[in-house]
Amino acid sequence: MTKLLIVDDEKSVRYAFKRTFGDCYDIITAENGAQGVEDAAVSEPDIILMDIRMPKLDGLTALKRIHELRPALPVIMMTAYADSATAMRAMQEGAFDYIVKPFDNDDLRQVLEKAEAAVRVRGVLQCECGIAEHESPVVGEAIIGTSPAMLEVCKMIGQVAASDLPVLISGATGVGKELAARAVYHYSGHHQRELMVVNCAALPDALVESELFGYESGAFTGAGKQRIGRFEQCDGGTIFLDEIGELSLPAQAKILRVVQEGRFERLGGSRSLLTDVRLIAATNRNLAEMVREGTFRGDLLHRINVFDLHIPPLRERLSDLPQLATYFIRRFGSRLSPPVTGISAGALELLSNYNWPGNIRQLENVIRRATVLCRSGVIDVADCLLEDHESAVNDFTAAVSQRIDKLMAQGESRPYQQLLTEMETLIITKALSLTEGNQVRAAELLGINRMTLRKKMSMIKK
Repeated sequence: MTKLLIVDDEKSVRYAFKRTFGDCYDIITAENGAQGVEDAAVSEPDIILMDIRMPKLDGLTALKRIHELRPALPVIMMTAYADSATAMRAMQEGAFDYIVKPFDNDDLRQVLEKAEAAVRVRGVLQCECGIAEHESPVVGEAIIGTSPAMLEVCKMIGQVAASDLPVLISGATGVGKELAARAVYHYSGHHQRELMVVNCAALPDALVESELFGYESGAFTGAGKQRIGRFEQCDGGTIFLDEIGELSLPAQAKILRVVQEGRFERLGGSRSLLTDVRLIAATNRNLAEMVREGTFRGDLLHRINVFDLHIPPLRERLSDLPQLATYFIRRFGSRLSPPVTGISAGALELLSNYNWPGNIRQLENVIRRATVLCRSGVIDVADCLLEDHESAVNDFTAAVSQRIDKLMAQGESRPYQQLLTEMETLIITKALSLTEGNQVRAAELLGINRMTLRKKMSMIKK
């Protein structure tokens, strides 16, 4: 029978585990972290289930000591005080899994069964990169949320951070992909070296290769002196390529070579240079679909998608909204006079019933605007200005209907094509207006890539 060590300072919890799982496991118990470390060495359990907050020795410190003695021993951490930093710390320190009290017995049983299977095949995940207890995953910002979806993200960050595997972070615009990338970097073995952030969507096509790989003096008109590119600058560190799906195919080919061989040449140069970087990429697009369309290299996707980290949209983690709102209020409200310190239940209900197409970034902007409008120190419903998308859609539908009637009345020979052209022109013009002429943002708003937008713009001008 599998021997299960329960480490928890609450006697009632230890008793509950014995009563619930005593028929399936040989259960031994410890009342604090120090005793848990001792029992891990003396009693030789197969699996440990351990609380995080305990007197004498906390669970994370005990976890580290246990893995110094028995590196392959699966330890499942549990806590009633869930937060993203603790989840990442636990997984980064080598925890097999991380669960939140109160938990469903069937869910816990599944976790225990996975741990048993891992013991049988000796495939327990281990992470050996340490981190000081006082350190924060991201300086100045934090990953906020204790929803199951976000705790799963945090566990995955903890699992992959200590490796050198490429990571592809996917998710809609505004979900916090760069924040996740910074967390992966912070918990990695490269965190003492540089993190280079490159927004691929913001780089003009003509400058992408020179920015990433540099150039030699005289490589092209205006290249008066040698320039060191981002990959060369970042040697030994981590490079984050945000919106990698916006890169041209030639640039993708060069990045593929760097990922495969660690080699590249500066523009205008013939000498191969070596670089050792950890690559993290992010995208709000479906790269697999782009591969089928021929706009993204399949071999590059396979190389960068060794570990896929998907950040869920806000609408799928609305239980995190009160924490997020409070976080933004503290960031923005404290700067005002009088300061804004809270949000009403009615305002929270309004925000929780919204679909949030712009995700966390949109919520941040709504809260920032609300703190400015607020006059009572507590944000209320009237302070929260949300876009009425349903009304906008109805207005647009009415306008299209009126235009169809007019074209038909005029006897237009090709009303269908005429209407499509007019609507496309209207949509693109509106998107550019909303984004103040920023083509990258307009393309994101329309759900198309930058090159497609440019082609449509050139056709409109003709």
